[in-house]
Amino acid sequence: MAAGVDTAGTPGLYVFGGNVNGVAVARSFRFFGDQGWREIAPMPAPRSQGAAAAIGGRIFIVGGAQGDRLVSPTFVYDTAADRWTTAAPIPTPRDHLAAASIGGRVCAVGGRRLSVLQNLAVFECYDPTTDSWQAMADAPTARGGIGAATIGSRLFVTGGEQPIGTFKELDIFDSASAKWTRGPDLPTSRHGLGVVAVGSTLYVMSGGPTPGVSQTAVCEALDVR
Repeated sequence: MAAGVDTAGTPGLYVFGGNVNGVAVARSFRFFGDQGWREIAPMPAPRSQGAAAAIGGRIFIVGGAQGDRLVSPTFVYDTAADRWTTAAPIPTPRDHLAAASIGGRVCAVGGRRLSVLQNLAVFECYDPTTDSWQAMADAPTARGGIGAATIGSRLFVTGGEQPIGTFKELDIFDSASAKWTRGPDLPTSRHGLGVVAVGSTLYVMSGGPTPGVSQTAVCEALDVR
């Protein structure tokens, strides 16, 4: 679970939780240029396979698992205060989901229920001003092990895995119209990938080309202007 902060709070790249030798941990770290990595306050509880998204100087951790159970509390990290609070739980607990901030809300999409046989298309958004979640129109593709990023008013979702292979579909949600559309297919289908946006370009990095444990060093970019 990772997110970047570049405007408010304490800028840097943040990573949270994950598994160490198959066991979920709560440890968290910040990276900022020549300062290198520094350990920060741990999450309130261990968690892995969730998603993180930043709004201003706060980072929201949604979904995920601890061992063989899904977890639902939303953890909120204040980068300036190095302090955690807990917000309204995600309505549909799931792991291997993606999250991104759009229009001042944290939106969680896809994921699965601890198995590639239980992929979801669920799309829910959290409003920090009301501490509440809203159910949105399901994504066109049910999948877990995905990545997502926001450019302007649009959320781009791609990647993922199922028992018979990995996904190449690019689903795009426009918050202005509240509708989903299909974008150009990912040239290299994969799961467990990294998806980031810089300006008007969507970057897709690494991941696994086949279901389960696999890796690729392929990086691809899409100009969405």
